[in-house]
Amino acid sequence: MYLTWERYKNFIVDMDGVIYRGKHPLPGSDDFFRFLRERKSKIAFFSNNSTITKGQYVDKLKKMNIYASEDEIISSSSITAYYVARENPQSQVYCIGEAGIRDELQKNGIKMIDDSSNENIHFVIVGMDRQFNYEKLTKAMRYVLNGAQLYGTNPDLTYPMEDGLIPGCGAILASIEACTGTKAKVFGKPQPESIQFLLEMTGFSVEDTILIGDRLDTDIVLAKQQNIFSILVLTGVHQGEDVKKTGIVPDMIVENLIELKKIMLMKGEA
Repeated sequence: MYLTWERYKNFIVDMDGVIYRGKHPLPGSDDFFRFLRERKSKIAFFSNNSTITKGQYVDKLKKMNIYASEDEIISSSSITAYYVARENPQSQVYCIGEAGIRDELQKNGIKMIDDSSNENIHFVIVGMDRQFNYEKLTKAMRYVLNGAQLYGTNPDLTYPMEDGLIPGCGAILASIEACTGTKAKVFGKPQPESIQFLLEMTGFSVEDTILIGDRLDTDIVLAKQQNIFSILVLTGVHQGEDVKKTGIVPDMIVENLIELKKIMLMKGEA
């Protein structure tokens, strides 16, 4: 396959498992983004992780010598909060999640309620929460059974850390779905709302955009649904053998961002 790289001006890049694992940058990450900046590429840092704020993402990347603005950060938190505010700007929500989703809900004027005696809850919003417990599960169950809509920031069952995988937002969401008999509406990758939001915020067009990710079931599925050129890197959740197992085939597979840069420098073709 021959590919003219010059046609691709925009790069949508997943973060966890592509740029870093936990607090540790993956090999070649900083050099790859310097390379993209030098070629005047536009970048959207696109993550399903709902735990940290845009400002925290910027600071985290900066510590890895990767420089980004808050406008370049697209997370499942910002997508979820945007659609909740658009659907019901006066809503009251019970939120299971960490700083990222809470900050975005607050920025969008959504009132968060933690008092279990309050029955006027319109939405139960679920993100990854490393302090999730039985009390939170009980509150969420009761609100949903009382009529609240169940929304999830993303479907990821696992999350990559330095020492391996830990349960993700999707695992928490599944427990609430199980005890309520309710199917959640999910906004992160690979839901179409996520890419619609990104394209609207960035002005990217699918014809000149590449999506780089480490998950077949979210990153690559989303790219294929939208006819965006997809690249799977093998530094995160899925490996080459998973392509055969899932039947989800990216346009390209690379070991890491070091290899991708080398390919892009091969006379503009691969």
